[in-house]
Amino acid sequence: MRKRLQFLLALTLTFSLLLSACGGSGSEASPEPSDTEGDPGSITLHIVKRGYTDVHPPADQLWMWQKYEEISGIKVEFEELAGAAVTERKNVMLGSNDLPDAFYRIAFGTDELMKYGKQGLFIPLEELIEEHAPNLRKLLNENPDIKGAITMSDGHIYALPYVDFSKAFNSVRLYINKSWLDEAGLDVPKTTAELREALKKVREKDDTRLGWVLETQYWTFLESFLAGSFGMGEGGAKAFGQYLYKDADGQVKTTFNDPKYRELLRYMSDLYKDGSLAQQNFTTGYDYAKWSADGASGKIGSFVWEGPGYIGKEAAEQYVGINALEGPNGDKVAGTLGPPAKGIFGFIITNKNKHPVETIKWIDYFYGEEGINFGTFGLEGETYDLVDGKPRYKEDILNYKGGVQLGAFQYVDNVYGAYYPYVEPDDELRMAARGTTVADEIKADPAELDEFAPKELWPDFVPTDEEANTTSAILTDINKYIQEMRVKFVTGKASLDTDWDGYVKTLDKMGAKEYLEIKRAQYERYLNVK
Repeated sequence: MRKRLQFLLALTLTFSLLLSACGGSGSEASPEPSDTEGDPGSITLHIVKRGYTDVHPPADQLWMWQKYEEISGIKVEFEELAGAAVTERKNVMLGSNDLPDAFYRIAFGTDELMKYGKQGLFIPLEELIEEHAPNLRKLLNENPDIKGAITMSDGHIYALPYVDFSKAFNSVRLYINKSWLDEAGLDVPKTTAELREALKKVREKDDTRLGWVLETQYWTFLESFLAGSFGMGEGGAKAFGQYLYKDADGQVKTTFNDPKYRELLRYMSDLYKDGSLAQQNFTTGYDYAKWSADGASGKIGSFVWEGPGYIGKEAAEQYVGINALEGPNGDKVAGTLGPPAKGIFGFIITNKNKHPVETIKWIDYFYGEEGINFGTFGLEGETYDLVDGKPRYKEDILNYKGGVQLGAFQYVDNVYGAYYPYVEPDDELRMAARGTTVADEIKADPAELDEFAPKELWPDFVPTDEEANTTSAILTDINKYIQEMRVKFVTGKASLDTDWDGYVKTLDKMGAKEYLEIKRAQYERYLNVK
């Protein structure tokens, strides 16, 4: 489906020529204005974007946007919104019809995209893409799953996606304290049974150690990781987030009332009885500060996250990643993988825009190889050098006091916070720029993710207005009930043997079967997007 991205900046000589001729180039790029309708510089766009002025320069002073004005010939007046102000400010704009030309990385849900699209405030983009956005057109034609993810139930596309084909950085995994395993003479677990035994054994010597633990609000991350070990990983992370998976019989099913889910909860209950699923997971006072402090003092045995660095730079060195565990029935799927369309609200053009053609061309640049790499790495000689044919950020970026990611963020925009309207570069290039590798970054074997990936990676399915109203009402009751009962089942306050049938019947009364019917219909629509 995906052709591996090759690093190429059309603003410089091709890499093949560089490498064959002299193994590198010290020449600087000379950007030229792109082909816009009207004289270069005659178009000015007002774009509202999510701002991070607390950690990088304002957009009008950022190196990347200054350079892109030279390349595109289009001037942009950015209005940046701080995180706390985004929701209120965007609602004021929409309510007063005081709209910018476009929204850049401002969060909108599918219900909002449908609502404002139907009202005519957001313009449909599919024809503009077909006629004037060759990079996007190619991306969507080659990846129907992405097109399906951004196509609303009325058949229109109102917003552009943030795309990441990386499996390593589009998933979470289980991290386990390797120093504890070495101390106990244990190998890294490969099965759920081995994980349970390992956590029990390493705590026998010191029961003040915590087995699996994370901040209170994230304790269900273990549940999502284990779904792939208990036969519920097909469909990926966003499927499980909608309480869905695809069974071996090809049927879309709900997780929360499935016998497989009962066995997953039974396993977690066993961990809790062992003392390996720590009490701290269920206490409201266990926050990041306390969790990371426990990690720094060597008390935490295991947690689930995208990378080990979340626990702290020094503590992270003690951990090794596990992409998937084999479950009791032989299931081994990396079910926490997300779809390539990680976000669907990257860029929206409003009905106030007098230059929609030029605007779609302007943003289309970042869906092609030249723009992808420009937006992440910048330009050779200015923000990076070539090392072994790959980009390596300049020393002032690599040695930035806040870390390399924030160092790059002083120059380019698409490296911090995510959900930008573009495609992430190839993993190898992304890591080469930082002077590391994917394996070192995630402390796990990235090749395993190809082996254990689900066959299908679903997005959040797009509802009709009627479906959205119905499922919202159903989930209001179901979410609260599931949250209550999963804790009771895991901690033993409710029995998975005697209370399970009553739990399932209660879910049916709350609308579980109707929810499943609606989700199956949404899945069929997603498959049939043309």
